[in-house]
Amino acid sequence: MAVLVLATGFHTSAAVADTAPIVHAWGYNFFGQVGNGTNDTPVTRPIPMVSAGGHDVVQVSGVYLESYGLHADGSLWTWGNGTQQIPEPVPGLPPIKQVSSGIGHTLAVGRDGSLWAWGSNDFGELGDGTTDRTPSPVKVPITGVVQAAAGTGYSLALRSNGEVFAWGLNRFGQLGDGTTVQRATPVRVKVPYGITQVSATGEFGMALRYDGSVWSWGTNFSGELGDGTTTDRPMPVRVDRHVSGIKEIAAGSGHTLALGGDGTVWAWGRNWAGQLGDGTVTDHATPVHLGLSGVAHVSAGQGESLAVDTAGTLRYWGDNTFGQAGNGVASQNNPVISPTAVNGLSGVVTASAGIAVLAVAAPGSVVVPDLTGTLGVLASRPLLAVGLLLGTKDTTPDSRLCNHLGEVVSQSPQPGSTVPAGSKVDIVVAVQPGNGCF
Repeated sequence: MAVLVLATGFHTSAAVADTAPIVHAWGYNFFGQVGNGTNDTPVTRPIPMVSAGGHDVVQVSGVYLESYGLHADGSLWTWGNGTQQIPEPVPGLPPIKQVSSGIGHTLAVGRDGSLWAWGSNDFGELGDGTTDRTPSPVKVPITGVVQAAAGTGYSLALRSNGEVFAWGLNRFGQLGDGTTVQRATPVRVKVPYGITQVSATGEFGMALRYDGSVWSWGTNFSGELGDGTTTDRPMPVRVDRHVSGIKEIAAGSGHTLALGGDGTVWAWGRNWAGQLGDGTVTDHATPVHLGLSGVAHVSAGQGESLAVDTAGTLRYWGDNTFGQAGNGVASQNNPVISPTAVNGLSGVVTASAGIAVLAVAAPGSVVVPDLTGTLGVLASRPLLAVGLLLGTKDTTPDSRLCNHLGEVVSQSPQPGSTVPAGSKVDIVVAVQPGNGCF
């Protein structure tokens, strides 16, 4: 209920927000993966993350229950997993240059070439020679690492000499060593020399070679290896030779995206939610060429696909059960089967596909919520939930407000105002007057 505002001389200290790119998130948020101070789910439109953990981010990663943001200074921040609704730094790590979050474990590559792992370890996916789960980072016995990829129960690491190593679950040959033997320490993947990128999310591995060729191994139930079959491969095979001149790969749980040097995109594998983007829900064991151009970055999740173009536009296609499309709708029965621009975002730099979608983009504008009647001690929550910060908190003692003690009775900017994301909202809270309430 609206309350008479008695405060005088009230003004806002809400400075214009920083215009540098910040993290935006949306989708499944039951475990706090969106990082906006709540676990309200689903979040069907992009929410700008205005806490410290959302600024100065150069890479994002989050496939399932937790999200990560790598900062320019090498610090790694995390949120979600049911314990953190606001980003906090991951302790116990050196400066990091790349992070990969899987279904149950995470890998982080140090600027010094070291590799760190934490989370579930039922299959030896942490690579420390044990199957002991650990919530804190442990050092993997491998050096000279330039990039890592966390799959489902297994891990990949690319060394500076172009060699690839793997460890963990191997029931489908996803370690690429020619066997189906589980490994708790790194073994070499039998790919050709000269690998420049690896990717993994599901139970198959992918590698990009310097000559633009793509190689794959592991499970192939839906044609995710792209070799025209559905035969599992414990040894790497080359993806269909029509896919050449590739500069980036992204493996999802059952599908793959490949970005060509010409800015176009190929896709293959599982397609139950339209994640291949060809306008159908039909699996493809050989690559299909999408009608996209000018693409600079791709990302694949469980049933989600993303493409960022050189103009800073983010396009999404795939599962929309939890609002991953960012279009204001959450519907399992209405997937997005063709690449569609995510409205409300501009200047997108990079993005990560998952049941919660993450994107680093220009801040944009948000609408100020009505805080009237909200307890002053809880005012930050609805502000963070839309991408705003709490500014000054003044008090007004007045006997006419005794039924509203502790509540917000005035705010600036006013409810319904449109302001830059990250702006501050000042409030006035009713307190008991000196002569008490009667």
